[in-house]
Amino acid sequence: MRIKRFEAPDTTTALAMVKAEMGDEAVILATKTISAHQGNIVKKGQETKVEVVAALDYDLDSLTDDEPTPPLRQPPPARTRPEAKKKKTSPRQRSAPIASADDEINLTSHLEAHDLRMRFSGMLKQQQYGRKSAPAASTTKTKPAPRPNPQEVSEWRDKLIDQLSISPLPNKASAEGPTIIALVGATGVGKTTTAAKLAALFSLHHGLSVAMLSMDCYRIGATDQLRTYAKIMRLPCEIVLRKQDMDSAIARHTDKDVIIIDTAGKSPYDQKHIEELQEWFGHIKAIHPYLVLSATTKKEDLASTVAGYRPLAIYGLILSKIDETRTYATLCQQVVSSKLPVASICTGQRVPEDFMIANKPFLAKLFRRGWEAVIDEQAMIAADQNDWLAQPQRSTS
Repeated sequence: MRIKRFEAPDTTTALAMVKAEMGDEAVILATKTISAHQGNIVKKGQETKVEVVAALDYDLDSLTDDEPTPPLRQPPPARTRPEAKKKKTSPRQRSAPIASADDEINLTSHLEAHDLRMRFSGMLKQQQYGRKSAPAASTTKTKPAPRPNPQEVSEWRDKLIDQLSISPLPNKASAEGPTIIALVGATGVGKTTTAAKLAALFSLHHGLSVAMLSMDCYRIGATDQLRTYAKIMRLPCEIVLRKQDMDSAIARHTDKDVIIIDTAGKSPYDQKHIEELQEWFGHIKAIHPYLVLSATTKKEDLASTVAGYRPLAIYGLILSKIDETRTYATLCQQVVSSKLPVASICTGQRVPEDFMIANKPFLAKLFRRGWEAVIDEQAMIAADQNDWLAQPQRSTS
């Protein structure tokens, strides 16, 4: 690399000298103002001049695109008197060419283009050599937390499973009247489909008389869906829109063994919805609210849902959509934390096949070994449901 220092009365003249001697490819390395007499940094009151340090053969072309930097215009030759042509002058006595205003603009553009090329060069060098410097930088980073011991994780999971509580749904009417099961929960957890599965289980499989009520007047087609299920199973189905409608509908079906209520799904953070359900259910002691939880819900939302619906005095949990996930640790943890018993499990969308009364062996196997370990448990499910049917009559008071 060729480096040279130029001194001139002003910046424009200095840059013109650089261009005249080193050409358009010269790179400006530094500029400063110095004393015109002593050559050092200028002090207040002294005459000044400009010092420019330039370099040539600074290879940046291979690091930039193919678009060349616009060439600088050659400055016009300085006018001299005729007799000056005959006079011989040494290089030191030659006056620097005077640059025009256009030359100053072009020189500014040249400097800006050089600055951009330098920045781009730095970026490419950082990409090229960044990998080599990465190990040194990584030494200052915090080490990742060690992975938990698999044995400790297994022991923790087993302790959770041991704490699972199971309480099957009441399966017969009490001496005080029909068993009333109300399904509550957030939007989209499968309450309507679960209501149809319960109705099919009670009526078609176990020969109980069933009536269905729908409070879901918010979703388009929700009542039509429940009515369609009821029509297929030849069960009475009513739509209740007001509190007095609920009282009247229950009074009309006191001869039934089971009444299933499908409520509207709303956000667990909607306090007004919870208060409305409390008002509708509070004076009817026979109503058993069951909270439907989807296995696909994330941890924080599961906890918030349980907390939000707890004022309804929840009797138990119905776990839905367990076939739509393959991770069950969060569900297990939240079920145990809720201290609520599991009443039943929904294993798919089919009505009524994909439904079972809760049993601890099935849940233990699911939470320990995953979905693949329980998909062939149909015989065990059928046996458990037959055992559930054979249990003595329960009081719903």
